[in-house]
Amino acid sequence: MLQRRKAARVLLMIIACSPSTMRAGDSPPSIISIPDLGIRYTPPPRMVDKTSNSATKAREHAASYSIRMAETLLEMASNDDDTSSDWHQLVLFIFPRAQFSQLDDAAAAQKINAAIAGHKASAVGQPQTMQFSGHKFFVSEFTLIEPPLLKHAEICTVVHKQQLVSFAFVSNSMEQVREMERTLSTIQFSDR
Repeated sequence: MLQRRKAARVLLMIIACSPSTMRAGDSPPSIISIPDLGIRYTPPPRMVDKTSNSATKAREHAASYSIRMAETLLEMASNDDDTSSDWHQLVLFIFPRAQFSQLDDAAAAQKINAAIAGHKASAVGQPQTMQFSGHKFFVSEFTLIEPPLLKHAEICTVVHKQQLVSFAFVSNSMEQVREMERTLSTIQFSDR
């Protein structure tokens, strides 16, 4: 139950990020590399890198992560106020696959997607699957009403090296969410 509460706060934390914590001169790295997981990914352009030092260090041992809480490896956002129609954010999480050993991959991914979205978010439609770089991603969409705004989120999770690797794309515009989702076509996996 405690794990569920912690994970449920994640989407709220994503949405609550304020522009005052962004560093105006920061630019995103052109390619994110997580060698321990064998993942390379090119994030969306024109986003500010807000990844904490501890999250950057977590990439070094991501494949062996085993704590019962989602770990952030990357956090980026547009340089807009979160009430702007152009605001959007990307957060990359990992969660140990072994924590859901009693579930198949699809059910485990749906469970972590819902936990990342939080209990106040509403699921939109049925979960889907997509293929990127030969790996199956389990995709869930959510909305969160924050009057007068309607926040949109799409959470895409893949099982890789015994981790649930989740990309959370959040925006005030579904168009921005779709644009960020398209960057998953840049992902590359290595099994080494």
